Amino acid sequence: MRRAIKLALSTLASLNLLTGCTTAQTSQPATLTRSDDATLSRVKSVLAEAMGRQNIRLGAGDLTEETSVTVLPPNLGPLETNSPAIPVPFDIVTDGRHCFVVRRETGEKYRLSDVDCVAAGVEP
Repeated sequence: MRRAIKLALSTLASLNLLTGCTTAQTSQPATLTRSDDATLSRVKSVLAEAMGRQNIRLGAGDLTEETSVTVLPPNLGPLETNSPAIPVPFDIVTDGRHCFVVRRETGEKYRLSDVDCVAAGVEP
């Protein structure tokens, strides 16, 4: 009986390792291949949707060199003197085929359609 249990557990563990390796897709940090107006417009559109706002401003940085992008808080209104809003960072990642931005605080992933990127450290 013990031998049968050990065999079953061993078989189950082997299957788990095999299926885990074949179905897992890893994302790796990435940079955009271009930072022209059209590309940045697409990125802003996805980030605006992720933030639930129509208009967003991006923090400083060259997205062809940086693996993250920051969405700045909205501008203060005419009756506001300060705001508790803070910038929201997103990481740029690729699965080898598609580019995504991942909201750092929640892990939510958004696909960057029609935007090309390359794994960080790899020349385009």
